[in-house]
Amino acid sequence: MFSKEEAKALRLEFWQKLGNRTRRLPGQKGRKRLWIADNTGIKGLDLRFDVGREKIIVALEINIKNEEKRLALYEKLEAAKSLFEAQFGEPMIWDFAYVKDNGREVCRVYVEQPGDMYIKETWPEIHKFMIDRMIRLEKAFLEVKDYLKYS
Repeated sequence: MFSKEEAKALRLEFWQKLGNRTRRLPGQKGRKRLWIADNTGIKGLDLRFDVGREKIIVALEINIKNEEKRLALYEKLEAAKSLFEAQFGEPMIWDFAYVKDNGREVCRVYVEQPGDMYIKETWPEIHKFMIDRMIRLEKAFLEVKDYLKYS
């Protein structure tokens, strides 16, 4: 186990190394890749990484507090599922009632792989998974963004 300070330092190093890896992506010219993240243009819809001791997740998350609005947006996204997954390039996990570690319920569309961010030797594999899947998730999201926003 790690002390609180050691775990914090390891997490910081993990994210710094991820940022450094994105500098080498085509078209980045040495700059860190800026992900869409919570700048989707749709309130309450974020693209996120979720890393921990057991699994690595790349997700589109709908976290609107109002359940009715959250589920309505999820249903719109689900209506575009075939287009979304075709752009993403592989099947995804669709969960309209995903419970986060903090107990909050959100809607999530995601992919995951087993992994532990606290094992440094696995970072290259984890980072590769995260970068590849987030690039694909952004592409899929941009394909359906206008439909989600305006219909």
